[in-house]
Amino acid sequence: MIYGLAMSKDTSPQIIEQLRRIARKKSELEKEPHEYGTGILMQHAEMYMVEVLGQNEGLSVTRIAAIMQITKGAVSQTLKKLEAKGLVQKYADPANASRTLLYLSADGKRVLKAHQKWHRKVDGGFSEYLDGLEGNEVLVIRDFLNRYEFFLDNRNS
Repeated sequence: MIYGLAMSKDTSPQIIEQLRRIARKKSELEKEPHEYGTGILMQHAEMYMVEVLGQNEGLSVTRIAAIMQITKGAVSQTLKKLEAKGLVQKYADPANASRTLLYLSADGKRVLKAHQKWHRKVDGGFSEYLDGLEGNEVLVIRDFLNRYEFFLDNRNS
């Protein structure tokens, strides 16, 4: 029994339905552009790429595609939008003249910081909740999420 709830065989459909609701809500949130208080309107895919570049400056298009698990064409399209907004800078790779390395501009770093601040505000204490969990509670959640992700990755296998 967890939190006073008895687990039964009819629990799994309820959990699966809740996962579907959560996924739909997240999908709806990702469709909405945000400006994070910077005056620069950002689509979800653009912000995700800014996050990737903020954590790994000096990446090539190929490496970004691998990290984000999207095509190089999708990376290039998003980079064009970020360049037009003045958020990324391209430099030739000194080790390979045919490769371009990507960095956040000063405005890109400003948008990233604003986005991180926005997340801290809107997460509504969820990070604090997770940080307050006991070790065994974290293990159960991680195991569940790992199994769910594995299921999603292998659903057509």
